[in-house]
Amino acid sequence: MTSDTEREFTNLLQLAIDGEIDPGQGQRLQELMRGNPERMNAWIDHFRLDSLLSNEIDRSSVVDLVDLVCPQNSSGNDVLPVLTQTEYRKRDRSRSNAWWAITAILAVSVLFLAFLFATDRSLSQFASVATPKQLDTTIAILAQTSEDVWHGNIEPPLLLSPGRLQLESGLAEIRVYNGVTLYLEGPVDLDLNSLEHAHLRHGKLRARVAEQAEGFTVTTDAVRLVDRGTEFAISASDDGRSQVHVFDGLVDLYPSGKKSRDATIGRPVGEGESVEVDPSFETRETEFALDRFPSAQSMDQSVANRFERWQAWSTEFAKRPDLLVYYNFEEFGEKGNGRNTVIDLASEKPINATVVGCETLTGRWPQKKALGFYNPADRLRVRIPGRWPNLTMACWVRLDELRGVNQALLLTDSFDTWQPHWQIAKEGVLKLGIGQETVKESRRMRSPSEPLKELAPLGRWMHLATVYNSKQKTVEHYVNGIQAGSNVLPVAEPLHIGTAEIGNWLQPRQTGDEPIRNLDGRIDEFMLFRSALDAETINEIYMAGR
Repeated sequence: MTSDTEREFTNLLQLAIDGEIDPGQGQRLQELMRGNPERMNAWIDHFRLDSLLSNEIDRSSVVDLVDLVCPQNSSGNDVLPVLTQTEYRKRDRSRSNAWWAITAILAVSVLFLAFLFATDRSLSQFASVATPKQLDTTIAILAQTSEDVWHGNIEPPLLLSPGRLQLESGLAEIRVYNGVTLYLEGPVDLDLNSLEHAHLRHGKLRARVAEQAEGFTVTTDAVRLVDRGTEFAISASDDGRSQVHVFDGLVDLYPSGKKSRDATIGRPVGEGESVEVDPSFETRETEFALDRFPSAQSMDQSVANRFERWQAWSTEFAKRPDLLVYYNFEEFGEKGNGRNTVIDLASEKPINATVVGCETLTGRWPQKKALGFYNPADRLRVRIPGRWPNLTMACWVRLDELRGVNQALLLTDSFDTWQPHWQIAKEGVLKLGIGQETVKESRRMRSPSEPLKELAPLGRWMHLATVYNSKQKTVEHYVNGIQAGSNVLPVAEPLHIGTAEIGNWLQPRQTGDEPIRNLDGRIDEFMLFRSALDAETINEIYMAGR
């Protein structure tokens, strides 16, 4: 979770951006940044061009710069007005004044940083502002899971570095970079130590070892198993005993803790054989049990069963009376639906979406469809009429990277008063922004979550939900069924969406003043509700789809 010091820094930084920081607070901000490269980078990042524009001109930050070119249409229609030559000249003068302001603020920022470094009198502090590229320490990929529950509800990332894996229930398939495939079935406690070695503390696993990975070693408290290019299973029990079953090829067993491969102290176990080993390395033959261990076949069957249960749930779920929009993408590309149309499964007045770009990819399960949003062209175009006092936005998303830029989930084409912008913000949080008359007012309507990287691993599917309740003036965020942020708004009125995009934002293409906001990832289920869902309902939706 975010520390009190980090919250203090964030609040002071926002006051500085808003131009409301006093000298004492400025001194405290300086103290918090001194000797901390990450905070200094955050300062620099927030005072780049986009922040500079927003500080100087009302309604002209990069987020809202569209209003200088395309003012609000008082008619309420989702069309862009035609500007007169006089209006263009006014906006040109405003832009010119903005660039003079940028120059001044840049100079102030540079002087501030120079003073900060001078007070530290350390060149090494200055050199640390540029964060060195981190080395890739990963050694394996979490290729597939089914019904998996991990210790402490902490899911491992998609790419695995050496470390401990505690699977309490369900199945997991791990592919080590050297060609070894491990199948785990919970409860299992495993140390993935290196490309060549894993230590099984408790539970059972199955391994398929490619020829290129011969010599892969699995240890328990009782035995050290060295593979000879094979497929085997091994278990470790609480009494210190281990069982080894060889399905194909050959393995060599040695006493645990012995590094030697001396054949005189080891025992080979061949195809179709199984042995039990106690902590003193006494061995005895045991019943060969092919079906007692996880396998590719059991994984595939479990995943297929899970997908079928979700299909049945989805069919019933689409009948909810408060469901405004529901895309599960299963109908996309089917004959008769149009090549670029996503069918809305909500029971009342379907609102279909138009796909631009978006390659069809694998979703949460191999049988499930998802849309990828990896290119600047990728987007879903929607038009959602009406005004909604309460609104719940939810989706299943696989976020592959936090790029330091905003990534769209649902963005209205404009950002007029009481229009929502739901996105993964460049700070790495889930955020709902609500348009207001001025930039300062809009900033007060930003509602962030806790940092996503602390709540869900990148590269794995996560369920995101945000609930807007105008009566209570609240915004609540949920990640994987658990509340991840609650914000109280100063004011609240019904939201309206109009023409919008899922996974991208059209506005940069119209003005050229905005960074592209395409999502760096996939979406395989998206829903909007005309109600404010409670925590229990959101958790039920997460559990039905995980």
